[in-house]
Amino acid sequence: MQRMTGPGFRVLADVLSDAGVKVEALLKRHGRSPQEVYENPRGVRLELVYELMQDAARLSGNPDLGLLAYRRAHPANLEVLGYTLMSGATLGTALQRLVDYQSLLSNGAYLCLEHSAQATTLIGFDSAPEPSLVPRAFIDAGAAQTLGLVHWLLPGHKPQPLAATFTYPRPPDTRALERLLGPHLQFDAPYNSLTFSQRDCAMALPGADPALDVLHMEYARSRLQLLLDGSMTARVRRVLSERLAQGGPSDLRHIAQLVGVSSRSLQRRLGNEDMHFSALLDEARLMLAHSFLRNSARSVKYIGALLGFRDQSSFHKACRRWFGMTPGRYRQEG
Repeated sequence: MQRMTGPGFRVLADVLSDAGVKVEALLKRHGRSPQEVYENPRGVRLELVYELMQDAARLSGNPDLGLLAYRRAHPANLEVLGYTLMSGATLGTALQRLVDYQSLLSNGAYLCLEHSAQATTLIGFDSAPEPSLVPRAFIDAGAAQTLGLVHWLLPGHKPQPLAATFTYPRPPDTRALERLLGPHLQFDAPYNSLTFSQRDCAMALPGADPALDVLHMEYARSRLQLLLDGSMTARVRRVLSERLAQGGPSDLRHIAQLVGVSSRSLQRRLGNEDMHFSALLDEARLMLAHSFLRNSARSVKYIGALLGFRDQSSFHKACRRWFGMTPGRYRQEG
């Protein structure tokens, strides 16, 4: 099961409190004690976070609840990763590191960057089997925290997004969204995203420090490596991405061989981490399908075969589930 870090959840809990929601009472309603949730070293299950955010929006009567996360944004919420963002050279550097080290924050969202001559887009795919399972409040909180972090890094400029996309349907009232994120909003989108101009991304960060940056990056790399070494989920995720990109066999038996365990042992160890092999395979296929369809000239048929789909109809069905459209249309809309 996908999780987020305890510090990350604390930020959301503060957001709920800002909206007048009694978080402890809400946790108890879901059969959880605050201590059990906040102090779990494995983090907080996203399924629970989704339920809490959904209930909080209903109880508060505030559909824009998630946008309150903007005021709570701070690099300290990202722990070690926050230091690497602050000491980097530019905003573009910070966004790239947010993508490269996202595993230190959560295993429930898949981030990537897309670059054009005019802009850079930070894209987030949620881990839920269907986008509709992720509540609007959670998605809004992610966008608001990201923008708040960007403004914290560049306080003298505070770049505004050129555009923002959301996987949920258009709300009846979008004024609060427009006040925070600007007028160029798209709903029912295949992913959540924020787009910034290349001019903004090239801006030097006032906290940039080359000497400190070396230390921060070394520590971040060591933490990420420690996570990869200690987590079967992380190891399988990495191997699956490599094998699929090369067109190699990516079934359970072959991946188990590559990580040095039996198929049964792999399933058991993933189960101990609340994860299933099929979910990791689906995640890896999604990310590579997005990359290949948007950034390569390979045919749809070739991409489907590369990702291990036995026929085109299966690949089309998967793309409709991931992106809400066929692979050909997804490529055209990019």
